[in-house]
Amino acid sequence: MEFYAALSLCSSSIRKTSAKLVDGYGSLEPLENVMFTPISQGETSHTAIRNLQDRFDINVMFDSGGYEVQVGNKTFDDLQAYLHDFYGDNHWGHRYVLPDNVPLSQDSPELVEKKVKQTADITTLFYRQLPDHLQERALAVIQGHTQDQLRQCLSTYKELDGLQHIGFGSFGTSGVSNGVNMLTTEAFHNLEWAVEKAHDAGMSVHAFGVGGPTSIPLLYAAGVDSFDTTSWMRSSGYGNVFFPFKSRYNASHRTNRSGNLLTKDELPHLKAETGHSCPFCESMKQLRNNRWDRIMHNLIVIHEMTNRVEQMSYEEILAAMDEQSTYRRRLEQVTSASRPKQVI
Repeated sequence: MEFYAALSLCSSSIRKTSAKLVDGYGSLEPLENVMFTPISQGETSHTAIRNLQDRFDINVMFDSGGYEVQVGNKTFDDLQAYLHDFYGDNHWGHRYVLPDNVPLSQDSPELVEKKVKQTADITTLFYRQLPDHLQERALAVIQGHTQDQLRQCLSTYKELDGLQHIGFGSFGTSGVSNGVNMLTTEAFHNLEWAVEKAHDAGMSVHAFGVGGPTSIPLLYAAGVDSFDTTSWMRSSGYGNVFFPFKSRYNASHRTNRSGNLLTKDELPHLKAETGHSCPFCESMKQLRNNRWDRIMHNLIVIHEMTNRVEQMSYEEILAAMDEQSTYRRRLEQVTSASRPKQVI
């Protein structure tokens, strides 16, 4: 399972992120795979990502920008037109996400059905217009709130000769402008089903926009091949810090509305318990006062967890997670259901 760090940042922040990793961490590995959304970024950010790719040979996945439609910043027609031009001019990406129209949790069944059909139809047309060398790097998104709708997309994509990658974007949505994806019980079962069917067809599966420390074990359990998240960046702005397999902690102490409070005395014990250490969490002062230290620390934790989870049994993962975590309980249910029943 691979982690794609979502880098929808201004050019100066992109350069700062890479420089801090190289100088402070000694490696750019947490950014070896990057998700970049061209439609939401200006030309200077495009140049910064291209320079990063040229210098370090990182893998860049071009996101379709479905999120921009999801939160109402762009129309689906805007998205198609932009991607047609951008993909036509830029052939240096590792993956090319095809246009998708994201159904929201509060959409009517009729509107969801319309968005699913739009996604499948436009993806088919868009894929067939790509040159052969980009078709093998294309990633088609399956959308829908029911397995019948997901099956509709998947069946359509199986007919596209040479398509090797699909993405799952049908998570629950919440928050301001429905901008936060949630791995609900229903979404997990749909994801697990989609992964099984896609793998049977010889296609890899990418999960979009979910990837906090407690959700990564569920993504792994579902069998996804890769995922992306902005949680490492977004959560740090609220003063939150991550530790492997744990729920978020608030280090800024400016508010207690987002996560448990992290104290100076607790920090060394938490690092020892989780086996995490990096140059950006050596002191409580760093995490409390410096947003960039929180950002880099969170990025490293997500990357670290992605590598560690595959080396652990489910029993070890469950033991490492907070007992009160919703995702831990969900993982426990999933693994219990998958165990063979004893015959008495």
